[in-house]
Amino acid sequence: MKIVNDLDLKKQAENLGVSVWRTPSFLFIVMGIIIIAAMTATYFISQKYDAPEVLIGAESLVVSIIFIIGNSIIRQVEEMAKLNKLKTEFVSVASHQLRTPLSAIRWETELLLSKFNCGLSSKQCKSIETINTLATRMTRLVNDLLDVTRIDQGRLVLKKEAVDMSKAVDEIADNLLPLAKAKHLHIVVNKKGKIKDVIADNEKIKLVIENLLSNSIKYTKARGKIEIGLSKSPGFLVFSIRDNGVGIPKEQQKQVFSKFFRSDNVVKYQTEGTGLGLYIAKNIVEQLGGRIWFQSIEQIGSVFNFSLPLA
Repeated sequence: MKIVNDLDLKKQAENLGVSVWRTPSFLFIVMGIIIIAAMTATYFISQKYDAPEVLIGAESLVVSIIFIIGNSIIRQVEEMAKLNKLKTEFVSVASHQLRTPLSAIRWETELLLSKFNCGLSSKQCKSIETINTLATRMTRLVNDLLDVTRIDQGRLVLKKEAVDMSKAVDEIADNLLPLAKAKHLHIVVNKKGKIKDVIADNEKIKLVIENLLSNSIKYTKARGKIEIGLSKSPGFLVFSIRDNGVGIPKEQQKQVFSKFFRSDNVVKYQTEGTGLGLYIAKNIVEQLGGRIWFQSIEQIGSVFNFSLPLA
């Protein structure tokens, strides 16, 4: 399957944003064909001519052709690497610049709602609340983009310490309870045995839990059920979250942890999302020495799990 995907030059060109003839796979195919043709020609030349200078000339020609095509491939790869670096730097700079005005908007709206709401009408208060909600959502997107940039550049720094996972789960569940109640979802937390601390970054592992729980809330239909579990396995603590939501199509499950991926069946429900949450979660968990996995059946539900080493 991987070989078939590698030979899909049109798809590769679309992913890289270049024309088909500039894709590395196309250039490698051309180089292979020319090498085979040149070696075949050299063989027939050697059969017809015994003079060593003819063979040397033919071999030199083959080497020159390989060198020219190889140099062209290297230039294309270098160009794409430079463009990717520029894109990453732009996202990083733009995200940093956006954080300051967004934070100011949130502070101002919260100040208006908490201290100066007496002189505002209910309609004005609702408008300010809407602004605050949108600013909070934009801040979350900016933070996700910054995390993705740090991951891609290998600069995501995690502070490893003993973290009380039981407390972290309860805190995130309480924070997202209003969203669950708005859809009449029932959240159950099961803790098997005495839950020990894990080695993790307190803030980042809360982000992982929040991403998984918010996904379950978004993609579970009204009056559904979400079960969160904590259990121990040798040397690890396992977190699991089960829902009876829309699930993930089987043919798209390999892409779940990719950047900006959103399955076709969740897009049609018009739920909000950037497709970055699971990519970030996977990298955080793996950098902490754990792993993340899932099982999902479309229209039945999903179970997402991750493990972390015990403190």
